[in-house]
Amino acid sequence: MNGGGPGFEVDADRLGAHAAEFEGLAERATRIAADLRAGLEAGPTPWGTDAVGQSFAGAHEGPSSEVLRTLGELAGGLGDMGTRLSSAAGAYRSADTDAAGDLSDAGSAG
Repeated sequence: MNGGGPGFEVDADRLGAHAAEFEGLAERATRIAADLRAGLEAGPTPWGTDAVGQSFAGAHEGPSSEVLRTLGELAGGLGDMGTRLSSAAGAYRSADTDAAGDLSDAGSAG
């Protein structure tokens, strides 16, 4: 049914193994965001209180807040991607098992 093309192949075990890595990546992104937030919120302003520090803060507080928000979204997105890839690996395994059963059944009929 692939029209004579090269076909499509999936290594479900490899896909599942790599899917599991996304949980660790999501945890790492969460830790990075927490460390950044702690650094920005700790004690006096990290940029200083003099005129140069205040000028720096004016230019960088908005972007640093955006980075924190984006890192939080990244952690969730990585976790979701791992879940989806793991589900896909399971679906490929199930489809292979079903197809093998259908072929066995067809060979024993008749």
